[in-house]
Amino acid sequence: MDEFLRNLIIKEWKLGKLKFTFLDALLAVCITGTGLMIRLAMTKYEYTVTDSRKLGAMLIDFILAFFCAEIVYEYTRHRNKAFLTYSIFLIYPTMIANSALYGENSVYYVFFFFVGLYYFVNNFEKKGKWLGLLGIVAGAAGAAARFRLSSESLNLGWPNFYEIIGKEAFVDLYNQVSLLCLLGILFTIAYVFVKQGIEITKDLALRLFLFLALLIPYLAPSMPAWAGMTADIAALIYCMRWPKKFYVPMLHLIVSYSAYALELNKVTKLPMVLYSVILLFLLMDTGVGIYEEITGEKFARRQ
Repeated sequence: MDEFLRNLIIKEWKLGKLKFTFLDALLAVCITGTGLMIRLAMTKYEYTVTDSRKLGAMLIDFILAFFCAEIVYEYTRHRNKAFLTYSIFLIYPTMIANSALYGENSVYYVFFFFVGLYYFVNNFEKKGKWLGLLGIVAGAAGAAARFRLSSESLNLGWPNFYEIIGKEAFVDLYNQVSLLCLLGILFTIAYVFVKQGIEITKDLALRLFLFLALLIPYLAPSMPAWAGMTADIAALIYCMRWPKKFYVPMLHLIVSYSAYALELNKVTKLPMVLYSVILLFLLMDTGVGIYEEITGEKFARRQ
C-alpha cells in the first residue's frame, strides 16, 4: 500500500503538452474549490441579484485564470509560475468583485482581451497572431459599448487623471477634448511604430498591452470603479515575466481595491488623488520599459 501511494504521488501524467503529478492535480482542485467557495460566499452580499448572468461571470473567471496561466507559461516556460498565476487569479479581490458582486461589467470584455493576448503570443508567426488581434478588437468593442459617458462627472469611481485637475469643472468640455487627446496619443503611437518599422516582439506586445490598459482608463473621462480590471490582470502577468517589477501589480491592486471600496462603501482611507499619482508613476515606469525594449538601452544611461 505504501509503495502504491508513493508511486501515485510521484507518477507523472500528460495531458496534451501539459505534464502534472497527483499533487499538482490535488493542489489545482483545492485552489479551484477555494475560489469557488469565496465567490459563492460573496454572492450573499446584497449588491446585485444572483442570477444566471452572475453565475456565468463567475465561470468566466476560472476560464480566464486558465488562459492567463497559459500566457505566463508561454512567456516563462515555468510550470510553477503558471500554476501560481492561476491560483492568484482565483482569489484576486477585484476579479471576485467583478463576478460575484457585480456579475457583469468588465468580466466579459476582459475575457476577450486576454484570450486575444494568448493567441497573439502563442503560435506567434502563424494564424494565432491574427486570431489574437481579432480577440483584442472584440474586447475593445465590448468595452466601448459598455462604457457610457456621463455628463455629471469626469470620474465615476476610477482615480483617473481628472482627480488631479478637477473632476467637476468644465465637464462637458473635458469630455470632448479628452477623448480627442486620447485618440491623438493612440494614433501617434501607432504612427511612430509603423514609421520606424518597429517589430512587435512577444515581450514588447506584453509591455504595450499593459501600457494601454493603464493609459486608456487614465485619460478617458467618466471611468467607473472597475475600469482598471484589465490592467490588474496584465500587471500580474507582467510581474511573472519580469519578477523585479513585483511592485507594479501590488500598487495597481491597491488602487483597484480602493476604487471598489469607494464604490461599495462610499468611503476611502486615502484621498483618491493619491491613487491617480500612483497610476501616473506606473504609466511612466511601463513607458520606460517600452523605450528600453525598443532601443536596447537603459533609459537612465541615455539621459
